[in-house]
Order: sequence, then C-alpha cells, then structure tokens
Amino acid sequence: MERLTKIETTVNNMQDMVKQLVEVSKSQPTPQQYSQEHWNAIQQIITAQRELAEAQHNHQIAMIKNMVDARYKDTQADIKAIREALTKMTGTTPTPIFRDDDDQDDAKKGEKHDMKKFRRPTPKKKPTKKLEPEKKFSPATDETFDRKEKGS
Repeated sequence: MERLTKIETTVNNMQDMVKQLVEVSKSQPTPQQYSQEHWNAIQQIITAQRELAEAQHNHQIAMIKNMVDARYKDTQADIKAIREALTKMTGTTPTPIFRDDDDQDDAKKGEKHDMKKFRRPTPKKKPTKKLEPEKKFSPATDETFDRKEKGS
C-alpha cells in the first residue's frame, strides 16, 4: 500500500507541475508579440537615425550655401577690382561682358553643346552646300517653276 501512495503522490506532483507549465506557457508572449515588441524598439532607433541624417544633411547644405555665397561675393569683388583697374589704366569703363540671365543656366547649355558633339568624328573640312536655284510652287497650275525663268 505504501508503494501505491507514493505513486499517487508522484502522479499528483507531476500533474501539478504540468498545470504550472501550462499556466506559465499561457502567460508567455506569442512570437507575434515578441516581434511587435522588437519592431517597436527598432522603429525608435530607425526614427532617430533618420532625424540625425536629416539634421546632418541640412547642416551640410547650409555649409555649401555659405561657401557658394562667399565665392560669389569674392568673384564679384574681383570683377569690381578688375573694372576699377581698367578704368584707371584706360580712363574709360569697359563694356560689360557678363550678363545676368536668370532664365538660362550656362552649365546646362555647355552640357547640351558637349553632348551634341559626343562621339562624332571631327571632319577635316567642313562640307559645303551647293545652292540650287529656288523653286516655287504655283497653285494655279500645280507646277513648280524656277524664279530665274519667270524673272520675279
């Protein structure tokens, strides 16, 4: 009998342990909950990185703008100094060569011009066109005639 009670108590203990395991497994988060928690943590890091990158970009753009503005002012000062030197030497103001066309970008014009000539062979002689006499169309007679012949 003693053996039977020992077995019963062991079985009861095992049942209690299984119940405890089931309760603990129910209270544990699911894999979806784990992934959501990790995503929330990582999303904060990604947001912080984006904000930092944007701040760095804005700082670099501001530095470039300052550099370009300073270079523009230096160039304008150089142009003014050259004009003054020419005025002192010649006694007259030189005609302005530089124009401020806001609607045209010289850099883009140069790029387009360069791309037109890209990979084209350079001819040794420029081809000459042979000019033919002009021909006109006469709607009354549906014929073409030479200007030289009609004398017009």
